[in-house]
Amino acid sequence: MRVILLRDVKDVGKRFDVKDVSDGFARNFLFPGKLAEAATPSALRALEAKRLEREKEESESLKHFAALAERLKERSLIFPVKATDEGAVFGSVTKEMILSALRDAKLLTKERLEIHMDHPLKKLGEHKIEVSLKKGEKAVIRVTLQRQP
Repeated sequence: MRVILLRDVKDVGKRFDVKDVSDGFARNFLFPGKLAEAATPSALRALEAKRLEREKEESESLKHFAALAERLKERSLIFPVKATDEGAVFGSVTKEMILSALRDAKLLTKERLEIHMDHPLKKLGEHKIEVSLKKGEKAVIRVTLQRQP
């Protein structure tokens, strides 16, 4: 029996795959658990429509994250911090502070990103921080720590 998987099923296939399974397996396990539906011609047409819609959303998402990465590369974040005459900073600039500054500058809305820092920033000057967005997109943002007047 041909079925369309509605969820990932271990050792059978992934969501939206069309698979041939035994009749008993489909009737006794897949259908009652709402893990699959019969692969009727109308269900296959609906699946193809979903697949096309998902591909369109995927391409729009890739364009969005590429544009976001370009915007992040163009901008620089400036953090005024208290520092000694020798340049030692009181406190530090953390990942959370950088993320908050990106959201305050309206560079990010609901997007998630991962900021790659080994340790909080504790030196005056410009620092380049790598960030990873979804879909494998990466960007480097400039973070500047300035002495507070």
